Amino acid sequence: MFQSRVVFAVLAALSIPAIAQAQAQPKPATPPAAPMVMKPGTPATPPTAPAQPSRFDEIDTNHDGFISRDEFMAAEKKRFDEFDTNHDGKIDAKEIASSPPLMERNLKTAERMVKQWDTNGDGVVSADEYQKFSEQRFKAQDKEGTGKIAKRAPMAPMMPPGKPGQTPIQPVPPAAKPTPTKP
Repeated sequence: MFQSRVVFAVLAALSIPAIAQAQAQPKPATPPAAPMVMKPGTPATPPTAPAQPSRFDEIDTNHDGFISRDEFMAAEKKRFDEFDTNHDGKIDAKEIASSPPLMERNLKTAERMVKQWDTNGDGVVSADEYQKFSEQRFKAQDKEGTGKIAKRAPMAPMMPPGKPGQTPIQPVPPAAKPTPTKP
């Protein structure tokens, strides 16, 4: 029972950001079409390229603009099945980490890193390129130029919920006990 709650919590935590991101993603701008040269007698219908569906569109299988509970749960079952790489009806951290969706995300992250570090554009990062990038990162963090990176001060605590600009309520210390006076 506890394991199923943990698995459900993991799946829910992984899927909510993906759906929110899919909803928040603006539709990609369509580049202007090249001018068409029409031959006499040809129909006036411009060719269209199929658009890549968003995660929201993939889940919204009836394409009504809403994701129903049934559509959401079907997408989550499909996602669970993708995580369950040994097909035993259970998933663990190793399966999730080695599942195709996470492997694809990790590959995209790694490709971005190589692109950032690969200064000569040959598709691989040499030890020299990596060292140069590391030097740049150190220099960016060595704000005073001392050759040392100082420990950052802890961040201030976040304001409790309330109206913007409202002063948070401070805890009141317990009242001091009156000291008995001697007559």
